[in-house]
Amino acid sequence: MIGRDEVQRLLARVLSFSKAEETQVNLRGETLHLTRWNNNHIHQNLIRQNAILTVKAVDEKRVGTATTNRLDERSLREVVDLARRHAALQKPNPDLPPLPGPEVIPEVQTFVRRTAESTPEERADAAGVVIAAAQKRGLTAAGTYSIEVEEVAVANSRGVSAYNLATTGYMRTIVNDGDNTGYADRMARDTGQLDPAEVAAEAILKATLRRDAADLPTGEWETIFEEYAVADLIRFFGYIAFGALAVQEGRSFMAKAMGEKVLGENVTIWDDGLDPRGLAEPFDVEGVPKKKVVIIDRGVARGVVHNTMTAAREGRASTGHAAVSDWGDMGPMPSNMFMATGSATREEMIAGTKKGILVTRFHYTHAPEPMRVVATGTTRDGTFLIENGEITTRLRNLRFTQSLIEAFDRVEAVAATARITRDWWSTFTSVLPAVKIAGFNFTGGTTF
Repeated sequence: MIGRDEVQRLLARVLSFSKAEETQVNLRGETLHLTRWNNNHIHQNLIRQNAILTVKAVDEKRVGTATTNRLDERSLREVVDLARRHAALQKPNPDLPPLPGPEVIPEVQTFVRRTAESTPEERADAAGVVIAAAQKRGLTAAGTYSIEVEEVAVANSRGVSAYNLATTGYMRTIVNDGDNTGYADRMARDTGQLDPAEVAAEAILKATLRRDAADLPTGEWETIFEEYAVADLIRFFGYIAFGALAVQEGRSFMAKAMGEKVLGENVTIWDDGLDPRGLAEPFDVEGVPKKKVVIIDRGVARGVVHNTMTAAREGRASTGHAAVSDWGDMGPMPSNMFMATGSATREEMIAGTKKGILVTRFHYTHAPEPMRVVATGTTRDGTFLIENGEITTRLRNLRFTQSLIEAFDRVEAVAATARITRDWWSTFTSVLPAVKIAGFNFTGGTTF
C-alpha cells in the first residue's frame, strides 16, 4: 500500500510532466494475500504486490493511453510521453467532450483494518475448518481464501483528485465426493463476516445430496436458480445491454424499448456503487462519483449507465460508470448491480415445483446472440431434479441455450433474501436473490 498522500503527490507529479491539452492519470495498487488448498492440504501461500499507472493524453480531440507498473521518475516521464505519442496516431473525434471536472466524492466505508491485517495463520485456520469438515465425511476439498487491499486513485488536469482504499475477503471451496461436487463461497469487506464452517457445510451438502447421478431429457424445464447461477445470468444483461454505448450503437435490446415492458413485472434491477451491501466504490475510472441508476423497474426498461462520453452525446451528466477492462474501453457498464427481492423462500420454491430442476451455478458461459441476450453454458457443482416438491435425484450437468430476455419474462418467484456474489468470470460483483423461472431451455448433457 502506497498511501493517500504519497499517491496524490505521485499523480500530481505525473500531471506536471504532461504537455498534452488534457491529461488523466489512474493508479491501481494491489496487495493480494492468497492461501490455496487441494486434496485436503494447503499447498500455496503467496503475497502479490503491484501498482499499475495509466496515463490518458488528449490533444486536438485525439486520445492516447499508456500504462506502466514502474513508478520511478524516468518511467513516469516515459509513460506520459508514450501516451501523447499514441494520441498523435489516432483520428480526431470531433464529439469528444472535455475530461470531467471535480465533484464531491461521497464517503463510503470500504476499508476494514481487521481484513487488511489478516495473517497467513488466520487464513490457514479458516482453510482447516473446511478441510476438517470434508475429511470427517470422507470427502476432499479444494479452495482459496484471498485477502485483497486495493487503493485506487484518479487525477486529471481539470482538477479531479479522487482516492479510495478498500479491502475484500473472499473464501470459496469445491468439495468432491467422487464425481459429485459441491460449491460455496462468501465475500465481504470485513473478514469477520466470513464463516468457514458455513461455507464448508453448504459445499458438503451439495456434494453429497443424492449421490447417484442421472441424465435428463432436453427441453424446457421449470428451474430454480440459486444466487451463484443468477449472477451469471445477470452478468449478460450488464455486459451486453445495460450500458449507454450499447444502446446508442443499437447493440442492446434496450435501444428501442425505453419505457416499455421488457422483463417480468417481478424483476427490478438497479446499480448502486454506494450501497454497502455490495462491494461499494465511491467513483469510477474518470473520478466521477457513483450514482444510483434504476435500469429495470418492475419489468420496464428505465435507464442505462453512462460515462462522460455517452452522457455528452445525450446532454446528460455521467452516472459514474466509466469502465476499462483487459480488452480495452468497453464503454460504461454497471459494476454494483442489485436485483429486488421477493417474498419466497428457497424451500417454498422447491415445495411448489411439481417437476423441475435446481441449479447451483454455471461454468464457462457465453452469449452467442447478444441482441436477444441468448446465453449458453453448463451447470456445475450441484444440479438436481425436483419432483412433487422434493429433491429426488442428482443430475449430470446440463448445457443450456436460452434467451435471457424470454427467461426473465417468465420469473415465477423471487427469494426474500439476497446474497453478494460474483459470476463465473468475475466480471461483476452483485447482490442477488435466488429466482424460479417457468420454462428454461436445456439443450444437452455431460458425462459427469
